[in-house]
Amino acid sequence: MKWLPRSISGQLLALWIVAILLAHLIAVLALSWWRSDNIAIHPLSARTIETRILAAYKAAGHEAQASRLLEDISLPDSEFRLLAAPGARNPDSRWSSQEAALAQAIRSRLELSSDTPLHVQLLNALPSGAGLKDGRNWIEKAFKSQHALAMDVEVLLPDQRWLYSRHWPTLVPAHWSRVLSFSLLVGTIPAAIIALLFGRQLMRPLGELAEASRRLSRGERVILPQPGRLSGVRDIIQAFNDMQESLVRFVNGRTQMLAAMSHDLRTPLTSLRIRAELIDNEDLRNAMITTLDEMGAMVEETLRFARDEAQQEATQEVAIESLIQQVLDAQSASGNSVRRTQQLDPGLHYRCRPVTLKRALHNIIDNAAHYGEVRVGAQVDSQRQVLRIEVDDDGPGIPPAQLEQVFEPFIRLDKARSAHTGGVGLGLSIARSSIRAHGGEISLHNRDKGGLGVVIEMPL
Repeated sequence: MKWLPRSISGQLLALWIVAILLAHLIAVLALSWWRSDNIAIHPLSARTIETRILAAYKAAGHEAQASRLLEDISLPDSEFRLLAAPGARNPDSRWSSQEAALAQAIRSRLELSSDTPLHVQLLNALPSGAGLKDGRNWIEKAFKSQHALAMDVEVLLPDQRWLYSRHWPTLVPAHWSRVLSFSLLVGTIPAAIIALLFGRQLMRPLGELAEASRRLSRGERVILPQPGRLSGVRDIIQAFNDMQESLVRFVNGRTQMLAAMSHDLRTPLTSLRIRAELIDNEDLRNAMITTLDEMGAMVEETLRFARDEAQQEATQEVAIESLIQQVLDAQSASGNSVRRTQQLDPGLHYRCRPVTLKRALHNIIDNAAHYGEVRVGAQVDSQRQVLRIEVDDDGPGIPPAQLEQVFEPFIRLDKARSAHTGGVGLGLSIARSSIRAHGGEISLHNRDKGGLGVVIEMPL
């Protein structure tokens, strides 16, 4: 639903308010149906009318002041006056039982004998007097429904005159319509506050979980505590901790296995080199020794990589501009031509494993420095919330079909970039592993002006 807020707490609040409004709408519809088929006077309103008729009956006993007293007793919803004869009645069978019950209640309140005439008539009518309110709800008004109820009462006085009164009683549905109008306001505000507080309580651990996931993607180890929270949230946090433990065990196991294999390869390689030295054919001997030296370099590089990974460098906040500049200074000191094109804010701090990130940058710049000047730029993409580092060189580039292949371990593209570079083909592989350990990504592209461009993007 596009109209719902994006946050969980906002959606919970919106759905809660919609549910309350819908519940009140259903109640209003039910009351409209009830009013049309089952009209009933509210008991409190009936008792009030009985009390007013009793007061008017007593006031009518004062013949000289009866008219003035009845005028004083009359209210907008209860009108009293004296008649010489009863009015014409149009009985409606729908309300005969209610009329009989109301007549009996009034007779008992006035303490009249059973043979004293007393007429009660209920009829459909809309109020027209000043100060009277239309008791219909908005649905009934929209459909032009006339469900307002008037109550006419006539009782014979001892002086043979008739006390006539018209009342506008409160119906049970109308009473509940007022209650619903009040509860809509009073009920929505507390419910909205409760929903907002509950949503925040729910979002707090989920926000911690999201932050822990981001830190985990950068190679950090984060163990979330298990406070007394909702059972579903506790289960999610426990699943996160279990997943992290499984990942750590898996990575450590693979790293240890790789280190063990690299270490064990040293002995047979040394033995083969000794035997190669005993070969009389000089060309064959030199070729075999060269191959064994390359294999030994691969083993040593693999062993160093595995050893660095096993050390689990701690993550810390560092001034990223200073870190990049340290790499460039080290490259310049080693004789490589490096030029800075874009700089970051010196006050910008980035959470990373600095030694690991430096090694990745060194490998990338070393790879590019064999082809002349290297240009390094860094900037922050505030819209995507990423740190972007670009490394450009003037080399021959790489065939598009092999741009991804160079990241594979021990891959050297002789025709493209490694004819004179040496190395064992682990530099870019280690760089990608280090960048991805920070939750980032590295990609290569051939520049329009020639040379290769390396783009590193890491989340802020």
